[in-house]
Amino acid sequence: MFSSGNILYFTPFHFPNGNQSKNKYFIVLANDDDSLIIASLPTSHDHIPVIIEKRHGCINNDEMRVNCYFFESKRIISDCGTFGFPIDTYVYGEQVQMLSLKKLNEAYPQEGKDYLKLASLSKDEFKALRQCLYSSGSTKNKIKRYLK
Repeated sequence: MFSSGNILYFTPFHFPNGNQSKNKYFIVLANDDDSLIIASLPTSHDHIPVIIEKRHGCINNDEMRVNCYFFESKRIISDCGTFGFPIDTYVYGEQVQMLSLKKLNEAYPQEGKDYLKLASLSKDEFKALRQCLYSSGSTKNKIKRYLK
């Protein structure tokens, strides 16, 4: 379930910070053996300043403190050639998280009920996403070491 590159959909996702649970996409960026997951919770919220051109892929402007990987709606991004996010979707460097694999497995024990594995990112898309986040000034250094 938590293999690098997997796109999961949690029904619902329980936020570690206590925010209200809701259905949520989840991209596994890396893992550390069997204890730690580096993940992104993509969002539909657009925080890109209007003066920055938006096109699929990495959007990085350190002067404006903007780092984002932008997935255009319906653009196929999976290795199987069937999955694209239904609406414009964003992964922000500052929102990448380290999560406990043990806690995730306890909270979401059953595929098909607690979560769905939708697809895996294509090799090129996954590489571009990780490089974008690694190159960002807004991604935490302790996370960057897993993104090399």
